[in-house]
Amino acid sequence: MDGPLLTFQNADPAKRHFQYLEDLATAYWYSQVLFTAIELQLFDHIESHGPSDAELAQAAACRPAELGRLLPVLQNMELIQKKNGRWYNSQLARSYLLSREPDYMGDFLLYRRYMQPNWQQLTQKVSLESKPDSKAASKPLTAKDDYERRNYHYVQAVDRLARLKAPEIKILLEEQSWSPPILDIGGGAGALGRELIGAFDSGAAVLLDLPEVLHAARRIYSDNQAWQRVHAVAGDFRGALPFNSNQKFGLIIMSNFLHAYGAYEACELLSKAIGLLQADGILLIHDYFPDRRGASIARGGLHDLNMMLNTFNGQCHSAEKIVSWLDKDAGIRCRVMDLPSDSSIILAGDHLAQSKGDQRLSCLAHQAHRTGFRRAKLLEAGQIKVSPWVRVKCRCGCPLYGQKLHCPPNSPNETMTAKLVADYRCALILEGAPPVRQFNQQLLALEKKAFLAGFHKALVFTAGPCPLCDKCPDDGSCRFPQQARPSMEACGIDVYQTARRAGIDLDPVVDKMDYVKYIAMLLIE
Repeated sequence: MDGPLLTFQNADPAKRHFQYLEDLATAYWYSQVLFTAIELQLFDHIESHGPSDAELAQAAACRPAELGRLLPVLQNMELIQKKNGRWYNSQLARSYLLSREPDYMGDFLLYRRYMQPNWQQLTQKVSLESKPDSKAASKPLTAKDDYERRNYHYVQAVDRLARLKAPEIKILLEEQSWSPPILDIGGGAGALGRELIGAFDSGAAVLLDLPEVLHAARRIYSDNQAWQRVHAVAGDFRGALPFNSNQKFGLIIMSNFLHAYGAYEACELLSKAIGLLQADGILLIHDYFPDRRGASIARGGLHDLNMMLNTFNGQCHSAEKIVSWLDKDAGIRCRVMDLPSDSSIILAGDHLAQSKGDQRLSCLAHQAHRTGFRRAKLLEAGQIKVSPWVRVKCRCGCPLYGQKLHCPPNSPNETMTAKLVADYRCALILEGAPPVRQFNQQLLALEKKAFLAGFHKALVFTAGPCPLCDKCPDDGSCRFPQQARPSMEACGIDVYQTARRAGIDLDPVVDKMDYVKYIAMLLIE
């Protein structure tokens, strides 16, 4: 099942690799967001008058800025939605999270949290030893530990994750032309810089971080061989540079760095880094961006809440905001790409290579999300299911059969559709919601974006009968030929099977409270 609420019973660990384990370890982030929303009675306040951000903050007696970081996470968790600047509850929230409803589950869910502390005793309950943590490779960290030990564990934990993500980032960087030296700003123990400098026979990486961080890094990489091409330089990038400011770098890394600072300071540090780039150099920003969708669409927002709770003024800035800073400050070319796991990168430089096809497809999927589609899934054209029975169902069950110019029998039949699909490599399967005319306009806008992005074969198939006119002209001429498109089912496409192959759950609507989904398809190339 796609979506931010992790359904571990249906997950495939073999496909998710380390990300599956991190999702398990941070599953409590999701539950705490739900508990907080219930405690603040956000769903009741939203249901009462569909408030704006400011109105909801006032009604729920919340800090506007902090609530503004919580609400997008609830939206990505599909509990609320925002339309035209106002908040509305999802059907799930209206059924179970409104206190006046007979099926209200808020008290029950908060009782689950009441039971939570006892779960922390699970290790002691299972173990025969009085101190079961002695079995661990290293004693688990606690809040009572001193700063040095807490710092070491932090640097070690971040480095282990960076080692796993470094190959993902390296692949996305391979099409770019750059050369050392590397400046790794706030790089911890330097896992990413080590991975990237290893692609060259010569050159070095400068690892710039705080003295105590580098002390921990020396413990983690205790072999002197590990430091032959990595030069540790102690310093705080916010202050005077501990090296010649005239030195320039071919690659500057800011991995999980900017989110430690508020917007003003992050923008200043970004500008400072740009000033250290060679003319043909590249700035690599790796982070959790709330406006990007990786393995789980809520992760960026959840990491932002984590910064709000665990740092002084840290914030996960959106990729859109960072790109705007770079454009305003330096006017350089930028590209945003999602990793296979849960984070993304921004590449910035005057000489960036053009996107490869697959990366342009990923960008198009992201644009679809921003346009208003709930999901946008890339699917190989060979996975699109075309069957004769689909149009027969139209003839036998649809009252509009034969009355619309883009419905059967006037639409392309399954044989023609199969030949058409075979001429493409892939498609975007799109999920949206009523109203249908707005959904149709979103589809046409996305088709245009795809065409202008270089996908000249872009062709969209909508959902259901054409909504542009109540009745087609009797003379058989379409009033809006530039906007009218046939639906998937009208052309013999098995929508249910195709959507499921793309990872989108689709079931018949059997109850008035069931969520209505529109499924459309954009053939791309």
